[in-house]
Amino acid sequence: MNSFVVKDTPGFKISVKSWKCVRPNDLNALEFVQETKNSKGEVDLSSTYQFFMTDEEVVDLCNGLLENVINGN
Repeated sequence: MNSFVVKDTPGFKISVKSWKCVRPNDLNALEFVQETKNSKGEVDLSSTYQFFMTDEEVVDLCNGLLENVINGN
């Protein structure tokens, strides 16, 4: 399993976990975890979003983010 933190601030954290599914072998599980924190920095609310995507769909997602969000096309 791979994981990384996208953003971690005193009030908010978003992280991503990913792993390969057993079958079909080109399927990936992606789990986005969004956490809000209270004034003490403790997790107040957590939401988990899970997606199953092929390798090609993951590439399309990344390219779409780069093209539309970063480059503003």
